[in-house]
Amino acid sequence: MFEFTRINAKDDHEGDIEQGTLYPGISHGENQLRWGFIRKVYGILAAQMVLTTAVSCLTVLYAPINDLLRGNSGLMLFLVYLYLRYV
Repeated sequence: MFEFTRINAKDDHEGDIEQGTLYPGISHGENQLRWGFIRKVYGILAAQMVLTTAVSCLTVLYAPINDLLRGNSGLMLFLVYLYLRYV
């Protein structure tokens, strides 16, 4: 009743992300450059997530810092202001 036919009879691996061709039709150097950029962006995101997790764990689990920030809300607001100013 229903049949599926191939629209494109080209090579099956063209445009296959697992084969390393991000965009078919571009040269190998440009393809490597794009993959390098993607790796760099994901590396930066991963580093930011690890750093955020480490700082959060330090402020929550280390009692002296936790007590300092609880007792001095002005210091905490100043640190938040510094963080937001440079982000």
